[in-house]
Amino acid sequence: MNNFKALTSISLSEVKTLRVNDVVEPLELESPATFVMTDFSRRSPRIIDADTSIDETINIMNKIHVRSKLVVDKNLNLIGIVNLADLLSRKVLMSANQKGVKRADILVTDVMVKVSELHAVKLQKIQTSNIGDVLATMRNLGEQHLLVYDNDKHIRGVISAVDIGRALRIPVDINATAHSFKDIFNVIHEHTELA
Repeated sequence: MNNFKALTSISLSEVKTLRVNDVVEPLELESPATFVMTDFSRRSPRIIDADTSIDETINIMNKIHVRSKLVVDKNLNLIGIVNLADLLSRKVLMSANQKGVKRADILVTDVMVKVSELHAVKLQKIQTSNIGDVLATMRNLGEQHLLVYDNDKHIRGVISAVDIGRALRIPVDINATAHSFKDIFNVIHEHTELA
């Protein structure tokens, strides 16, 4: 700590107003896609261990005000994405019923979207695209998240439909696409339970 020096400061009682930049342009569908990408070279990814319970995950996500986390195994390999909406949905009880366990015994791996069901776009493509292109891609894939990879095929970032909606101040509705017969069965089963 010998190489650092304390900065000069003033009491906040001397500061009266906020300086607001009127020039900041609101984001639009035509804005660069990189504006809504969480770039892991600048910001650490939000991760959670695969063996974390859903209740603990909900607690952590609420405490730090995030809506999704990347799920990793013991070797920090990406194995899926979990979002708060799924953790608070019927998906949890359906998983508990299918496994024959209590709700408290369900882990994030039981409700996450598996990495094999996700898609990624190359970073260079994101750098030359706009938010509308990304949103069209996500709708086409039926996915709430779009991963971004670099030249070495490492995951470099993620774009979330929720983040796009928040940035543009618009509702973003992505209809999930069934990836397997099991997904189709679960959707049908969920709708018959609601009827």
